[in-house]
Amino acid sequence: MLAAVFPGVYAQEAQTVPRTIFVGDRAVLIVPVTGFPGQGDTELSPEQIPYSPDIDIHRVAIERRPGGSRLAVEFAAFAPGVLELPPIEIAGEVFAGLTVEISSVLGPSEPPILAPPALPLAVPGTALLVYGTITGLVLALLVVSMVSLKGQLWLRGLLVTWKRRRMLGAMLGAERRLRKALAKGVAPREVLDALSGEFRGFLSGFTGENCLAMTAPEIAGLGFPGISDSPHSGSQDGEFLGRFFNRCDGIRFSGKSIGGNETLEIIDDLRGFLFALKSTLNRPPVPAGEPEPEQTEMVNAA
Repeated sequence: MLAAVFPGVYAQEAQTVPRTIFVGDRAVLIVPVTGFPGQGDTELSPEQIPYSPDIDIHRVAIERRPGGSRLAVEFAAFAPGVLELPPIEIAGEVFAGLTVEISSVLGPSEPPILAPPALPLAVPGTALLVYGTITGLVLALLVVSMVSLKGQLWLRGLLVTWKRRRMLGAMLGAERRLRKALAKGVAPREVLDALSGEFRGFLSGFTGENCLAMTAPEIAGLGFPGISDSPHSGSQDGEFLGRFFNRCDGIRFSGKSIGGNETLEIIDDLRGFLFALKSTLNRPPVPAGEPEPEQTEMVNAA
């Protein structure tokens, strides 16, 4: 609705965006006008915007567009019904009698009845807190059950197997380095000395016994928890280790020249033993205190 007085200015029918305005909504009153040549917008400063008790005017501007100029008044009303804007003076013209219709959020019933209250909103992050708490409780129950008698034994065996896999990986890396060193021309005796030291250190960590100062028969009698019937040893793993160190130490301390092929055969025997042991470690761990499904299974430390 528009009733306006513009000296020397012609105005068409005004419209609002959006068309239906409720109390508190922010909207724009657009009035197409003529008689404002030039380019760019002419906008009132905040101090120049007139005051109204029921309407909060945020912006007043003459907007020049290719299709014609228009007066744009951005506002928010705080009372229902038909409200009249205060006179607006801009670009040398006074716009008076501009009115807007404000709808009420209340229904048409007499007396007005407010809509039912909305459900209370949850505090942001509540769902995450609730589901996270439930998940934490479930995990805590699982941990408690695992830490029971069988759970402790299973975790202990799993930890021992993990440590042995790390040691086995390090020993396989040492075997590869010594093989490369032999190929690059390092003296076979030096390679065998390093091989014996690395392997004895590995066996010490693997069995928990000090194998560094043991003789070959002593190492063979450890009952090494590894593999049986290795295709590379042809007998039990303890017997294989005894023969391995007998041969290795016999060559090292014989005082004779050591050939590269003989050294390479010893490295190959070690490699075969390590890969057979790796295959054993890749089997599922057996809880300590329970019988092993096969005689060749890896025994987890107590």
